[in-house]
Amino acid sequence: MSKEIIWQPSKEQIENSKLTKFIQHCKLKDYDELEKKSFSDPGWLWDNVIKFSDLKFYKPYSKILDESKGIPWTKWCVGGKTNIVLNCIDRHKDKEFFKNTFIFAEREDGKQSSITYEEFDKQISKVGNTLKINGFKKGDVIALYMPQFIETYIAYFAILKIGCVVLPLFSGYGSKAVIERLKIAKAKGIFTVEKTFRKAKEIRMFDQIKDDLNQVISIEKIFLLGKEKGKKIFNWENFQNVSDNLKTEETDAEDPAIIHFTSGTTGKPKGCVYTHIGLVAKMSFDEGVLADFKQTDIHLCMADMGWMVGSKSATIASAHGAQMVIAEGVPDFPDEVRFWKLIEKYKVSWTELSPALIRAQMIKDEKLFKDLDLSSLRMICTGGEPWTEKPWKWLFQVIGKSKVPIMNSAGGTEVSGSILHCCLHRPFKVGSFNAPIPGMSADILNLDGQKVSTNEMGELVMRKSSIGLTKSLWKDDKRYIDNYWSVIKDYWVHGDLASRDADGHWYLHGRSDDTIKVSGKRIGPSELESVIVKSGKAKEVAAVGIPDVNKGSKIILSIVPAENNDQKESFFEDLVIKDLGKSFKPDKVIFVKDLPKTRNMKIMRRVIKSCLSNQDPGDLSTLLNPESVEEIRSHAI
Repeated sequence: MSKEIIWQPSKEQIENSKLTKFIQHCKLKDYDELEKKSFSDPGWLWDNVIKFSDLKFYKPYSKILDESKGIPWTKWCVGGKTNIVLNCIDRHKDKEFFKNTFIFAEREDGKQSSITYEEFDKQISKVGNTLKINGFKKGDVIALYMPQFIETYIAYFAILKIGCVVLPLFSGYGSKAVIERLKIAKAKGIFTVEKTFRKAKEIRMFDQIKDDLNQVISIEKIFLLGKEKGKKIFNWENFQNVSDNLKTEETDAEDPAIIHFTSGTTGKPKGCVYTHIGLVAKMSFDEGVLADFKQTDIHLCMADMGWMVGSKSATIASAHGAQMVIAEGVPDFPDEVRFWKLIEKYKVSWTELSPALIRAQMIKDEKLFKDLDLSSLRMICTGGEPWTEKPWKWLFQVIGKSKVPIMNSAGGTEVSGSILHCCLHRPFKVGSFNAPIPGMSADILNLDGQKVSTNEMGELVMRKSSIGLTKSLWKDDKRYIDNYWSVIKDYWVHGDLASRDADGHWYLHGRSDDTIKVSGKRIGPSELESVIVKSGKAKEVAAVGIPDVNKGSKIILSIVPAENNDQKESFFEDLVIKDLGKSFKPDKVIFVKDLPKTRNMKIMRRVIKSCLSNQDPGDLSTLLNPESVEEIRSHAI
């Protein structure tokens, strides 16, 4: 990975940034001072974020944080009463833009629709009133199993408006994954749709789960966007017969608001719990201040509502009173460059995407990108996995014309946002994070709890709680402590391997569980994979370590060859030796048609590792392409 500075902020970008205004609000000199003060006093930071962002409360909090029961159980905005809907919808009602479009939506077949803030407010009140009429009350869990439709967002905010807890489920899940999560959460209701389309294939979402819903004894009502009738079914069109006048429920600041289950883990899914103040405050800072999101921006992210990025997107746009674009289906169908054409069509200024999307786009014909007008873009935010150099540079140079900053971030479902990020006051290196997020108390430690040296890999940790941190795990306090606060006692261990260079730039090297240790030397899979990808001879690659009694791990590379590839295994072995040294020569290179991925395009290295080791790969319910598993398994050591 290149260690040279590739982007520098201009004086104008710094002066006009919301970060500069926030630093002035805090009466500080510069970002360095902000970072230092917030590290030692995160309560001070979040108190200022709330005030700067003008977040509203029905009753003000008496204390910003309370650590009396221990750092893992930190309470925020003690005594305060608020609601996500108060800060995302209600507080805009007296603004002129409330009559403007909030959401632009496109179906896969090109059908367009939109809704204003004013009409959206009426619709969530209609749905909220219906929920109350049907006996739903504050604290009840109601699931969302819906694609990217406007109705999905109406249901999402309606559930929150009456103080219920929303449980977003990925629209690509099969019945087993849906039912398991409904049971864990003891959901009392579920919103779903009759059908959606993905790559021209009709997917009957309700049909996939309806015969198994009787296994969830807690389910009392099914709210269906479709025509099918049934004893528990309430059809969507009947919401129109209900009053559009509804007062938003006053909730404690730390009342549960959203449950997001993590993907790709072994064992029972873990339910991360977001509060009514946590997610809004985190998005107001991470994206509003640090990534410079403004009320005038138009937002696009094609992440499904079932992933935390879905909740994140809904909150970013609405909390700022901005506009957003949503789209059914996938970024590259029915047009190979559909994602970029959405940006062009709607004049999107602020977008969020993953390295996986860029890896898939960069191998397409260059002519497809030649005539695109992406001049509206002023900010590209990325996350989800570590970058490799070639895709990052392609995004920066081809899409951003070497002008648009790439705001790289790292965090995840458990923290409802990021721990590391890029800030507009500092230069960027390829794939780096030029700062830890203030208020997250981030550090890099070894397993003994000692700080690592410059350029040495270690565990990414937080020394303190954060306002957006999951409130334990849903009904599982023991697992919360065991998984996150006991790996290195009294520190939050995020599960990512990180390093920091002499210039203060941070890097991710993959999940700790994916780290490969060969003869005492550790390496992250992304470093091995980057060597292969930049050769141009591979579409995708996954590096895993298989236990070995002599070396600790054998390195296995699973490669999806590029169309022009005519190279043998030895070619790729030599690439690794040249770049990383003989110590990391792959023990085996295999060629496959596809790599197991989650439906949000993350490569599942744990599945690959298990298959190659002849072990049970565990829960495969989140896989986009389960058929890839058998091919990997055929290459078992």
